[in-house]
This record gives sequence, structure tokens and C-alpha cells, in this order.
Amino acid sequence: MKNGETILELQTRFTHIVNHLLGLGKMFEDKDLNIKILNCLTRTSEPEITAIKESENLAAMTMEALFGKLLAVNMN
Repeated sequence: MKNGETILELQTRFTHIVNHLLGLGKMFEDKDLNIKILNCLTRTSEPEITAIKESENLAAMTMEALFGKLLAVNMN
């Protein structure tokens, strides 16, 4: 995550990159994408990251659902 970047900006940038890679034939599992997203977040988000990792099945969650959870946490 870039300095000063919002979750929405990260989502846009990450989705853009993933879509280009999919267009080139690269395949990803949801869990791999979700872990990459969580690893991109700043240290200040560590409690939220831990809570999501412990309470959610990252393999079954879509990338959109994860960003939705991050937005919900960030709005509070």
C-alpha cells in the first residue's frame, strides 16, 4: 500500500494489475489474492488483518468480499 493511499485506491490498482495478468493467462486462487492484499496493508492495519485471517476462510472469500470487509473496518 502506498503512503497515503486509501483502501479504494488500493482496490482499483490491485484489480487493474490482476485483470491484466488474467488477460495474459495467469491464473490465481482466491486465497492467494487475498493473502497478497492483506500483506500489502500497513502495520497500522495489523489488528484488522489478524481478525480477518482468524475469522474468515480466505480460500472461500472473493477478493471483492475482502475489500468490502476492509472498507467496513476502515469506515468505523
